[in-house]
Amino acid sequence: MTRHDARTAESGRPAPPPSDLRRIGLRILFWFIALSLLFNSLFGDMGLIQGFRQRGTRARLGQEVAMLRQQNATLAGDIEALRRDPYRIETVAREDLGLSRPGEILFLFQNGDAAPPGTAPSTGAVR
Repeated sequence: MTRHDARTAESGRPAPPPSDLRRIGLRILFWFIALSLLFNSLFGDMGLIQGFRQRGTRARLGQEVAMLRQQNATLAGDIEALRRDPYRIETVAREDLGLSRPGEILFLFQNGDAAPPGTAPSTGAVR
């Protein structure tokens, strides 16, 4: 009796030849590597999902850069107006610094909850 016949007699079915085992092992290895690569391409650092997140971040940052460039252009225009336009300088001096020309009378009003003339002051109580 040969070794092959002895294996057949012990288990009741013929044992697969070693080439079949090797082929099955190679298929398992192939599918393991293929699934690993697929998983990495979807969920890895450079995968599709991370790519979609980065595209969203890029779009948001692009909008922020455009907004900041617009603000920068506005501020550059204000700087240029302050350097060249005497009316703009006077407006800033009057409104922001509270300055006046000689001989002008300046009335300053407090911003607050002051009642208009002729009305009773509010006590804040609810009736």
